[in-house]
Amino acid sequence: MGACHMVGAMNPTENARCCVCGWTDKRSLVGVVLTGGAHATLCGTHALMHRKSAATATSEPELRRVLRDRRARRDRRCEGDELGAALTAAFQSERRSGDRRDA
Repeated sequence: MGACHMVGAMNPTENARCCVCGWTDKRSLVGVVLTGGAHATLCGTHALMHRKSAATATSEPELRRVLRDRRARRDRRCEGDELGAALTAAFQSERRSGDRRDA
């Protein structure tokens, strides 16, 4: 897990924003202490990602690199599994027949 300490809900300054995505909604901003003691401001989503991450960051630039847009990473949805394929096949025709646009 990412080595960080949540400072908790902070009273952000007027210009406070998530150092990863730039989110400025003060209700969702939290402060974290990074490895080495540096402080960073994160939105709730990036704070959760950081807390669950195995990677550690010692600065805001490192934190941005670790948590940057995950859509650029390998898409794992294509791999699927047998159960998922069976469920999709079983309910696919049911969804089509119940679709109002087909009527």
